[in-house]
Amino acid sequence: MTKESAPLKVGVRLRHARLLKGMRMKDLATAVDCDESMISKIESGKVLPSIPMLNKLVHALDRDMASFFGLRIDEHMLVQKPEERLKVFVDALRGGTGVTYERLVPVGAGNLLEANVHVVAPGGEKIDLITHQGEAVGYLVCGEIELTIDDTTYRMSAGDSFFFKAYLTNSYRNVGDVEARIIWVNTPQVH
Repeated sequence: MTKESAPLKVGVRLRHARLLKGMRMKDLATAVDCDESMISKIESGKVLPSIPMLNKLVHALDRDMASFFGLRIDEHMLVQKPEERLKVFVDALRGGTGVTYERLVPVGAGNLLEANVHVVAPGGEKIDLITHQGEAVGYLVCGEIELTIDDTTYRMSAGDSFFFKAYLTNSYRNVGDVEARIIWVNTPQVH
């Protein structure tokens, strides 16, 4: 997908999903707490919504990100080798630096959970911009991190685990001198 086509494709999909649900622009705008003119700009391809706004829009339309973008997975792909995993590089727009996600569960329509290995470079950090209903659990495979959940910070070392409700704000940063690896599982699939 080219940069020129990205806003238009998002807009067309948004409009289609809104019409299928029988919602007016005004109804959708009210549901996601924005102006009706913003919905119009997104649908016409003039504006590309932020990730948190797109998440609100998709959920207001009773969709998930994967089905919204028409992604499908090979349901027979039960085992993945490390080199076959999709890697997502987290940048400032996604709320972080020095973090890569290795997808353990292929992105697909209707998945009930999301599982990734978060690979965090020394000094790397991630601030979750999306809170949602559901739960998150993780296991620190190696390295040292500071995990902040709802304004409380926990220092973690290899072998430590965590669990929290996904509506709580959360962030982490690698405080060690070596790469940290976190197995992170949450419901529902959101990223």
